[in-house]
Amino acid sequence: MKQTLKKHYERALITGATKGIGLAFASELARNGTRLVIVARGEELLHSVAERLRAEGTVEVVPLVCDLSVAGSAEWLYGECRRRGLAIDLLINNAGMFAYCDQMKMTEERVAKMLQLHVVATTELCRLFGADMAERGRGAIVNLSSYAANMAWPGLAVYSATKGYIDMYTRALGREMRERGVRVLSVMPAGVATDLYGLPEKWQHRAVRWGVLWSAERVARGSLRALYRGRMRYVPGAVNRLLQPIVRHLPKCVISFLRRRTLVFQK
Repeated sequence: MKQTLKKHYERALITGATKGIGLAFASELARNGTRLVIVARGEELLHSVAERLRAEGTVEVVPLVCDLSVAGSAEWLYGECRRRGLAIDLLINNAGMFAYCDQMKMTEERVAKMLQLHVVATTELCRLFGADMAERGRGAIVNLSSYAANMAWPGLAVYSATKGYIDMYTRALGREMRERGVRVLSVMPAGVATDLYGLPEKWQHRAVRWGVLWSAERVARGSLRALYRGRMRYVPGAVNRLLQPIVRHLPKCVISFLRRRTLVFQK
């Protein structure tokens, strides 16, 4: 894998790179000698992570503070990379936000931020950096969708819809970009042990041990393997792949039962 990384993807840009799956991608790539541009909105943590990644053996780590839930941020990020002469060979759109809340209870601001982050920023970053990759005739894009894209679940209306957009957009983009030498992968993780869901760290560790959740590191490694094999879609876990048709067609009575049991977790 190390030779493949160095040959094809000399510099990667990762959004949401300070925690969870984004950090796992950054660490995996750093250990293999890929130069990094890491992006997040928290400046102090971002610079701390940059120092940690440099210690893991990568040649160069450039931290860029950017809140992609703000309109115009994708264009700023692309422009900043161009200004600094940072050619991106691998773009990983990982930044995301989660909300388990009935649509009528979500604030307008929260809905707008999720649409901006998942739909607008992802599309713009793919369009801007993807054009450069297509011109060079090489490169790759990884977009983080979600297993929730398969679920028309009460409380996940906006989240599932935006992640569904990412999956469909990514697969269509992949077919467009393949003839230009650019690989595009949609990743659809199910349960992952990260802070995204607000689960305490001790329960995250226990859930990974019990096999209920996947570790972020496992998702990142599997995603990169899928990318190098030329796949266009990756659903971590054989069981999750088998359950996809069932999840899409759960009976209303089952959904109603589970909804009543999970209302306490809405926020």
